[in-house]
Amino acid sequence: MATRNNPSAFLATHPGEVLAAELEERGITQKAFAEEIGMRPSHLSELINGKRNVTMAIADKLQEALGIEAQSWMNLQVLFV
Repeated sequence: MATRNNPSAFLATHPGEVLAAELEERGITQKAFAEEIGMRPSHLSELINGKRNVTMAIADKLQEALGIEAQSWMNLQVLFV
């Protein structure tokens, strides 16, 4: 049984956090990535900061640019909501 004090308890992570880590690992700036996927830099920043949700259209762009399945992004979003 998971409790608040159980370190193995699942904590939902906004997909923006995962995206930020992925971009950092690949050495891609947010501005460059926003341009690559045709998104306003301010919208990408909002996504990364958890103020904007991943939609299927965004998930498709992330899949095309990063090679991470769109459904994976959607699954993260569903877990966070």
